[in-house]
Amino acid sequence: MLTAITKREKMLATLTVSITVIALIYNFIIEPLAKRWNSLDEEIREKAGLLRKHNRMLRNKEMIEELHSEYTPYFQPEALTPEEDSAIALTSIEKLARKAGVRITNIKPLAVKGLESYNKYTFRVATESTIGELTRFIYDLQSSGQLLKAERMVLRAKEREHTTIKAILNITKLSVF
Repeated sequence: MLTAITKREKMLATLTVSITVIALIYNFIIEPLAKRWNSLDEEIREKAGLLRKHNRMLRNKEMIEELHSEYTPYFQPEALTPEEDSAIALTSIEKLARKAGVRITNIKPLAVKGLESYNKYTFRVATESTIGELTRFIYDLQSSGQLLKAERMVLRAKEREHTTIKAILNITKLSVF
């Protein structure tokens, strides 16, 4: 039977078997090895990046420890509900206003934005005071230990009393957990 095959057919059969063997070797040996090689390269790159990050953190260890000790008082030991956190912020705002001599005419909670590791509370506070009292209030507000910040304000002079200023402040509080 093999004697009836022509030389051309033998060459085509050999070529077909050779291509099949090469395809099998490529698909089952070379391709998996190449994928493994690339995945190991990617894993090495990730580990090298992580190592660089940790090395940078070790070089900045003292600065990180200082920042950690500086911001530790702002972290809450137990998780408060948004209502409790909002009440604490409103109490702080009222105390600071009373201390600065600012009269609060209206406080309105606006929104609570829940982000990854903190909540951001926003309050609209309407006040009446002199410019000195308002300045003192904003300074005390932003330097308090409650992470309060006056983000936006609208100022208007009172119609009959030119020394009194009506202010509408958007005050935000960050609650880190």
